[in-house]
Amino acid sequence: MTAKAPAVMIESASKWYGEVIGLNDVSLAIDGGVTGVLGPNGAGKSTLFKLLLGRLKPSQGSVRLFGTDPWESTSPFRRVGYVSETEPLYEWMTGLDFLMTMARLHGMTRDEARERAEHVLEFVGLSDVRHKEVGKYSKGMRQRVKIAHALVHDPDLIILDEPLHGCDPLARTSIMSVIRELGNRGKTVIVSSHILEEIERITEQIVILHNGRLLALGNLHAIRGLLDKHPHRILLETESPRDLAKELITRKPIYGVRFPEEGFLEIQTGDLSAAHEILPSAIIESGIRVTAVENPDDNLDSLLGYLVGGG
Repeated sequence: MTAKAPAVMIESASKWYGEVIGLNDVSLAIDGGVTGVLGPNGAGKSTLFKLLLGRLKPSQGSVRLFGTDPWESTSPFRRVGYVSETEPLYEWMTGLDFLMTMARLHGMTRDEARERAEHVLEFVGLSDVRHKEVGKYSKGMRQRVKIAHALVHDPDLIILDEPLHGCDPLARTSIMSVIRELGNRGKTVIVSSHILEEIERITEQIVILHNGRLLALGNLHAIRGLLDKHPHRILLETESPRDLAKELITRKPIYGVRFPEEGFLEIQTGDLSAAHEILPSAIIESGIRVTAVENPDDNLDSLLGYLVGGG
């Protein structure tokens, strides 16, 4: 019995634009659930998505969707939904009219199109504004109607390019919930971002790109675990930084303290998770008020710095 081909299979794929390398010898397989594609601007995320969508042909290597090369057959695209970071919408259409039109373009009858459009609008939480013109939607609502558009033909692979960009916190939470639910339903969802916290709230499965290369692939917590060998800083805002430093410096795994500016204490540790475990009780025992706790190193730049050997 032949094993089912993964939704995405990329083998030694490279893409260059003249002398500029967009993607460099990338190999990965993605199937089922939500996978986050992380990387700073220029890392190769857009090139990767264009290869998956058949907008670019690899200069070298291969890209297959559901076992088929999309340059040999366009049939896989019937099973793909895509949300670009920026694209114009039909501002004069209502949300329902827009989605019904897209469904009709996928070959559905008028009744089928209405039923499907109403279903996906409910799924993304826009049922109450389905008769409102898209041009009057907020940024978050526009992003959700774009996701609904990508889902209207019930695809198996959904590709979302920076879907949270420019959204307010409430909209981001709503969109994250939709993305997680798609993964729970067995869809293969690929979502890009340059913000580590965004991806972390959606999925643990990540791909990290840097300068066109695949830098890391796998479970985010496992990759984060590598960072425990690397020094970390925790920044505490407090009314008595020096008194708090005296209380914390003797506790493992804290090995150093610094006072970056008035009202702040920076503690240094080689084990971020363990430090956060002992901090709450240590602060309570000290009786010193702490108004904020931040992790300056807990971001994509720091993770990239460690992985490329520069952190």
